[in-house]
Amino acid sequence: MKVVKSILLGAAALALAAGSAFAAEDKKDPGFNALDKNNDGSISRTEAKGNPDLAKKFKEADKNGDGKLSRTEYLTVMTKKDLGTLKDKVTGGDKDKTSAAGSTAKPQEKPAK
Repeated sequence: MKVVKSILLGAAALALAAGSAFAAEDKKDPGFNALDKNNDGSISRTEAKGNPDLAKKFKEADKNGDGKLSRTEYLTVMTKKDLGTLKDKVTGGDKDKTSAAGSTAKPQEKPAK
């Protein structure tokens, strides 16, 4: 039982450390509450300019077309961005990166008919 608790405690500590590392790395995202300058519970197009990535994707994020982002709309678009960032970190980002053996990975060409 002590071993299980130790493993769970270690996993929780690792998850917290990884989460804070990802949060510290993305300084362009101040968060929903910081962007909502007038505290009306939504982010206007003007307020979204505080996050360049969000400003670029504002129209896509505004699912109901009301000209402002609810917390749900904000979290949806930012979660997609975070997942993309995480995927790039895990996979190395670029498909043509050099492998550990020193060769470059390139797609195989189809034979000519």
